[in-house]
Amino acid sequence: MKRFFSGLTAAGLLAISIIGCSGQPAAPNDNKESGGQPEGKTTEITMLSQGNWETTGLMDVIAGFEKENPGIKVKVESYPFRQLFETIEVKLGSKSKDYDVVTVDGPLVANYSVKGYLEPLETYIPASEYESKWIESSVKAGQYDGKLMAAPMNTSSQVLYYNKDIFTEKGITPPEFDIDKRWTWEQVVETAQKLTYDTNGDGQTDIFGFSFDQISRAYQLLALSESLGAKVLDDKGITTTGFINSEASIEAGKFYYDLFNTWKISPRLMPEESKEYFKSGKIAMFIGGTWDAGNFKDANVNYGIAPHPYFEGKKAATPTGSWHLGVSKFSENKEAAAKFIRYLTMGEGAETWFNGNKDLPANIDILKKIESDKQFDEFPANVLRIATYEAQNTAVSRPLTPGYLDWETLYNQAYEDIKNGSDPQKALNDVANQMDRQLSKYESVAK
Repeated sequence: MKRFFSGLTAAGLLAISIIGCSGQPAAPNDNKESGGQPEGKTTEITMLSQGNWETTGLMDVIAGFEKENPGIKVKVESYPFRQLFETIEVKLGSKSKDYDVVTVDGPLVANYSVKGYLEPLETYIPASEYESKWIESSVKAGQYDGKLMAAPMNTSSQVLYYNKDIFTEKGITPPEFDIDKRWTWEQVVETAQKLTYDTNGDGQTDIFGFSFDQISRAYQLLALSESLGAKVLDDKGITTTGFINSEASIEAGKFYYDLFNTWKISPRLMPEESKEYFKSGKIAMFIGGTWDAGNFKDANVNYGIAPHPYFEGKKAATPTGSWHLGVSKFSENKEAAAKFIRYLTMGEGAETWFNGNKDLPANIDILKKIESDKQFDEFPANVLRIATYEAQNTAVSRPLTPGYLDWETLYNQAYEDIKNGSDPQKALNDVANQMDRQLSKYESVAK
């Protein structure tokens, strides 16, 4: 069910009115106190938002923005994760003027751009400003055809969690927190083999040495091929043959196959099961997001944190990407909408947003504060110290293609088949042909 929230209220109060956006276009004006509006004129903009952000800092951001810009009021219309995507397609696909600010999942920026859903932002946020404000991977994720189409609210990173009790029981030294002592995937496998065992003698594995959180999902698994130097798509985001099934990509697929079928150090789970396995002490090492740190602490798991692994002799590559904000192409209040986006991603609202939700920021100034603020010396907040380094040095965005959802669906299925025993080379050759057919429909619009 959709929910509505108003910036006129305190963070915990619900708005009582469900009214569509009816504001008029902003009149050019340098009057900051009126938010760019004529004296006494108020413009209302509507933000199409994801999930429960009204409880994690968004309403505080809105309150600060409205105080700074009394000529603009912000209303939030909030949808659950999957329903949000459906709403975007229905509303923007019909050129609805109901929304001004649109929440955009990073990998879909290209898709929404070719569909004409988003207004380019560089008129409002010049490259000379944003290139020094946001990390490179987030800038890249928000661009299409050389134009900034969506601004990053935050980014993400992954770390290696490990169960201290399991390591202690087996007398094995765990990985270190130090970035300079990052483990290789080869070390992870060697150690995981020692930490995969039967606890009760019934012939069944009870403790597994290693697992991904997002099993068979592109977000985490792309780091394998990226570490080996592979690309999965051409620069236009249309051709996969020769990329997804290159020698390096097949090597990554073979490594994934071996986790489950050769070394048998990873359990065959669905993604929604993996976190619970780590919480219950059934997995010794686990690749998960920074947001998992608090969850594991609350679950009383005796765990440690280490940097994301890489292949020996190759480059470190880590998953990244998160939510962006765009201005609807059909908005009648583009200037006011862009002003709000600027405030949330580059202005005072960026820090308010981080303080509320603690997601890894894309804003470089806030990342610098994490590097120096002593509160991030303490466990488990120190997970953001690792993530801050990764975001600025090893983060690799998901592929830029107008057919991302088509591509991701096929990628995930191929890796699910590999997990379940399919030959990696055959699985990736087959999926390359399928991907090329699916993505060819975007040939005419790809830049």
